[in-house]
Amino acid sequence: MRSTWDELAAVPELYVGDPGRGRQELESLFGRLGADPRGGTVVEVGCGSGRMTPLLAERFDRVVALDVSQAMLDRTRAAVGEAANVELLLGSGERLDGVGDAVADTLVCYLVLQHLPRRELVLAYLSEFARVLAPGGEAFVQAPVLDGGLRPRAWRALRGLAVPVLWRLRRRPQDDPALRGTRLTRAELDRGLAGAGLRVVATDVGPDAPYRFSRDLFLRLARA
Repeated sequence: MRSTWDELAAVPELYVGDPGRGRQELESLFGRLGADPRGGTVVEVGCGSGRMTPLLAERFDRVVALDVSQAMLDRTRAAVGEAANVELLLGSGERLDGVGDAVADTLVCYLVLQHLPRRELVLAYLSEFARVLAPGGEAFVQAPVLDGGLRPRAWRALRGLAVPVLWRLRRRPQDDPALRGTRLTRAELDRGLAGAGLRVVATDVGPDAPYRFSRDLFLRLARA
């Protein structure tokens, strides 16, 4: 994942929307879940090129921004400038490396889980969210969720076989499994949340996600 996202750092149009919409999307994430968190420590999981990091630095006393790619962190550093309340951490893609237990008053994970190439990584991230949340802390998470029924599951199975083949044949960043990611069903996600020790405070469903047989789910989570 690290080499993939180091390469993708130079072509943001392949993985992220209009940079100018960062504020609107962050406020929408909080607002649609009935919250307006401010102050304390926020952990940003998958900061990417820093589209939202400066905005989080305005809201919170301390920002811990994590990414698997050093090239992305370099872009984030340029975006936040000399902001003294922002700490950048290089992660492994499997854990929230360097983030202590129970330190996050707020956690934000937006446009990230959809890129993880294996379901077990998504579930591992959920467990990490629970680990780093402080008592009373909340996580605000977006993830595309696979529709129910046989056809979407069949599509997921075929896609899981096809994506690695396309990547080996074409070697284009947009075909990389670390960009294309995987999708959980709502039942799989709910089991993962329960296993991680997280409870759902609020949810919202957006319009269809830009992935076949999927729609965006927004979650406000707290430790169970």
